[in-house]
Amino acid sequence: MKTATLLFLLVFGGITAAAQNQPAGQADCDKEELKSQPGKWLPQPGDEVHTNTRRPTAEEAGGAKKIFNQVGKLFQEKYKPVGVDVYNYLTYDISPIGSAYGNSYIYTISNFRFLCINGKRSRNSEGVSSSVYINPGGALTVNFSEIPIYDYRGEVNSEATNRGGFHSLSSKECKGGKLPDLSNGYHIVEGAQDYYVWITYEGKLPFRYVSRKEFLEKQVVLLEAQRKERKPGDSKDFLSMFFEKPLEAYRQDLKKDSAWLNETAVINHGSITDPATKKHLYSRYTFTKAIDGSTSVPIMPNPAYYNRSLPKWAPQFMVINVGRTDGFIGQNIRKVVDENISFFTSILANQ
Repeated sequence: MKTATLLFLLVFGGITAAAQNQPAGQADCDKEELKSQPGKWLPQPGDEVHTNTRRPTAEEAGGAKKIFNQVGKLFQEKYKPVGVDVYNYLTYDISPIGSAYGNSYIYTISNFRFLCINGKRSRNSEGVSSSVYINPGGALTVNFSEIPIYDYRGEVNSEATNRGGFHSLSSKECKGGKLPDLSNGYHIVEGAQDYYVWITYEGKLPFRYVSRKEFLEKQVVLLEAQRKERKPGDSKDFLSMFFEKPLEAYRQDLKKDSAWLNETAVINHGSITDPATKKHLYSRYTFTKAIDGSTSVPIMPNPAYYNRSLPKWAPQFMVINVGRTDGFIGQNIRKVVDENISFFTSILANQ
């Protein structure tokens, strides 16, 4: 009997304690309602220096801080956090892989979402970030640098081999099959999970397009370099399919008239087959004018874009990345960006 009574007391006591310790109002912690609750701007932490980059000089830090304060003022005035608390910070990224004509630094808004955890309103420990990249070495998803045929070891660069020797724009950057129009100083790139805005000097490209002639010439150099690296023992059929036939095709194309050769290269990679037997003969890059999921547009750096008389901290190209992990966060930040694009373009124009 004592055992039964003791067991009852233990069970009853445990239930009572659990009831007392359970967060109150579990039904009141509504996930959708949290998305509409006002948040607040948190105190700004200290500036950061990105891994593998040097610290800025006093002049560089002062210039970057000037731009950071302008951008921060805009967001703190226009962006009212909903469903999150938020803070912003500055990261210096002055490294060799950045722009050769300006120091790179990043203004970041980090949103900490409100969540329901065990029936209690809590703040997520990991933020959803949106950033303004100043003077990046490309458009984040697209590099503007040149790909050399040989790497630092003197071997054929695998990146050059895999990319046809060039970085390129895809159909994602060429919405509606059209090349980016930067006549107004901005270009929007949107995917299922990302939203970018390029901010440039009006009517100027921080990269340049590649002509068919340039592209063909690089394919010849690249294939010849690859062929030199082959070890003895390759069959004649192998060498013909992978080197001799595409090389001959590219050289024949280089004999075409200058008007055709000077057109902007829009490329795809396909199989060349025997017209009669449909047997595969070799693979090569071919040219088209359609920008779709299977085509790309090779690009190169454009040094003429940059004003080299400006201090290195002066913004000359920006990319705004709107974090979209949580739709309501991304939509609110995007609205501020879309409604204030003229503000961002003015930062470049007024330097």
